[in-house]
Amino acid sequence: MIPLLVVPTLTRHDLLKRMLLSVDAHVERLVVIDNSGRGVELPDGPWVEADVFAMPANLGVAASWNLAIKMGHRHEWVMVCSDDMTWPAETMGKFVEKSAEDRLVVSSTWPHWCAFTIGMGVVEKAGLFDEGYYPAYYEDTEYERRLSQAGIGLTIGPAVGHDNASTLNSPGRNFGRFNTQTQKANQELYKSQKHGGFSPSRWRAQAWN
Repeated sequence: MIPLLVVPTLTRHDLLKRMLLSVDAHVERLVVIDNSGRGVELPDGPWVEADVFAMPANLGVAASWNLAIKMGHRHEWVMVCSDDMTWPAETMGKFVEKSAEDRLVVSSTWPHWCAFTIGMGVVEKAGLFDEGYYPAYYEDTEYERRLSQAGIGLTIGPAVGHDNASTLNSPGRNFGRFNTQTQKANQELYKSQKHGGFSPSRWRAQAWN
C-alpha cells in the first residue's frame, strides 16, 4: 500500500491523466500539485482519497517535492512521480517492496528521479530539497551530493516509462528558451556548493514566463 502519492504538474495534464490511468497499486491518498493553478480533473483509480491543490504560482520542482514530504511526514515514506511517466504492470508494487523509512528509492529509468520514494529517516539526515534550484534542474543532483555526505546511498528501483522533458517542450510555450538561462544559473549555484534556499528575487528572475 502506498500511503501518499504526490504528483506535481504544470502544463501536461494530458500526460498526467495517462500516468494516473497506469497506477495499479493501492494508494491511500493521491495529491496532485497543480502548479498551473487552473485545476485538474482526475480519473477514477485505486486510491481512497484524491485531492488537487491548485497553486497560485508555480512552486517549481524542489518546493513541490518538499511539500510532498511535509504532507507525508506522519508516514514512514512517501512516493513522488512526474506527470509524464507511466507505471508498467506491477512496477509500483516493486517500488513498495523496496521502500522504507531509511531509504530513497529511485527508478532505474533515466532520469532516475522521474519516480521515487523517500523515507522520513532520509529527510532527518539529509534535509529537504534546496528551493534555490528554481524552477527545475539540479535540485536532484544537489540532493544526491548531500545524501553522499550523509552516508546515504540511492536504492535503485524498477524501470518505468518516461517521456523526458515533456513540460520543457510544452506546445505553445517558450520554456526551452527560458530554461537555457535558468539551468545555467542552477548549475552555477550547484558548483558554488552554497545552499540556495527560497529567495523571492531569485524565483522572480528564474521564472519561465
